[in-house]
Amino acid sequence: MDVPANEPHDYLFKLLCIGEANVGKTTFLHQYIHDNFANFRSTVGLDVFEKCITTPDNQNILLQLWDTAGQERYRSLTKSLFRDSMGFLLLFDVTNESSFLTIQDWLTYVDSYTRVDDNLRPPILLIGNKIDLVTNRVIDTMRAQQLANELQITYIETSAVTGTNVQETLRLLVKNVFDFMEQSMKKYYPKSPAITLTADEEKHKRRTSVRLINKLSGKKHSCSCT
Repeated sequence: MDVPANEPHDYLFKLLCIGEANVGKTTFLHQYIHDNFANFRSTVGLDVFEKCITTPDNQNILLQLWDTAGQERYRSLTKSLFRDSMGFLLLFDVTNESSFLTIQDWLTYVDSYTRVDDNLRPPILLIGNKIDLVTNRVIDTMRAQQLANELQITYIETSAVTGTNVQETLRLLVKNVFDFMEQSMKKYYPKSPAITLTADEEKHKRRTSVRLINKLSGKKHSCSCT
């Protein structure tokens, strides 16, 4: 369920939408925020969209969705933006072979700045966009799914024009972010006897995991970013 963005929220999730130019990142985010299609020119720099949602267990989440420029000459702008990011939408255009061939490069780029350790990384969804352009398609589902399996990330196909799977994609990413927070807590905090936490205690635990993840990733960046 959506709530006004200025409502009090329990968590803030910074999510980055990345990929090459003209794969539909801005249109995808506009479709998610406004539930409709709008034409956009290629983005220069970045834009930030905000949407507050309520999860089935009544958690208010403020989503900050960062639309990054995909052009190679602007890619250096995104390095510092990876800090504190809790999840990623990695888009390619199913009608554009070259946008598909850079997926591994983008994933390596993300891992360089956000991976907590060899076994723990913020969730990344691989998104094959523009599936409404059936006759122009050059990347089929099987090929994309095979790459996603090799990279150990989830693959979803969407159309930012029709809205197909756009809302579902963000719901899945939010769920995966919560799972990532739980995994981080289990990994970096000592095991304790099984106890039942109150709702407020559970929220505090999750907020602590967000701060922990940001602290760990910040240490990783401190020597490598300018």
